[in-house]
Amino acid sequence: MQKRLCDASHVPANVSSRRLCLARSLWLGNRSATRLYAMRHDFWLVAVAMLSALLATHTTHLAAADDSVPSCLYGTFTQGDEKTPIEPCGADIKGIGADPSVLAAMRTFNIPTNVVVFQACPGGRFSAMPDSTDSTRFLVRYPSTAKANFLAPIVHELAHVVQMRSAGGLAALRSKESSRRIELAADFLAGLAFNISLKSLNGADFETNLQLAGSYKVEADDHGLPEHRTQAFRRGQVRAYPYPQLTILESLAYWNANDYARISR
Repeated sequence: MQKRLCDASHVPANVSSRRLCLARSLWLGNRSATRLYAMRHDFWLVAVAMLSALLATHTTHLAAADDSVPSCLYGTFTQGDEKTPIEPCGADIKGIGADPSVLAAMRTFNIPTNVVVFQACPGGRFSAMPDSTDSTRFLVRYPSTAKANFLAPIVHELAHVVQMRSAGGLAALRSKESSRRIELAADFLAGLAFNISLKSLNGADFETNLQLAGSYKVEADDHGLPEHRTQAFRRGQVRAYPYPQLTILESLAYWNANDYARISR
């Protein structure tokens, strides 16, 4: 029988045997380490594969949820720096469509009450879009958490309805104007509505709350910087010559042809 070189209970006395023992121990240790590494490597391969499959399924669900929601004016719902799927919208739980100030703004814009459907959206934002089920109607949506500061952004969205009706629809509007021009024009129209029918309200609060509508990221739904939006709103709020002599649609045309270029950008 072959003599043992070494193990936990036997250490050779002579130097050469101890060296051979050490070498054999290192070799066996390396083999064990190699087997352990291989086992760990196989485990992580399986774990990564399972995680990839899970992420693929989750991403598919998010995409399906996003695609099932009608897009806002520019097709992107933005919260801060992230695009997030929006839960389905429901009834006008805040009664915004019956609010006297909202109705006054609609009269100023010559928007019949049966043309707009107001909807509350959990986790959503203020937005306006055509109603995919009725080509004569538009949806104006707001966060279901909206409180007393909702009026200014709602008026901004109603201004988008004016623009879409005037242009002949969303696609026609987007083909004619840049996003920033459209958004600043909506702020201008909100200023006109304030001047004509909402003067009893606090102008500073209205101007501040107007910023709740929109995004300041330089992208497809860019609304312009806050200072640009303030300038546009104040153009309408002051309603200097020639606006008192013009209808809403004439004012919109004059703004696009003249005053938009005067905004410091």
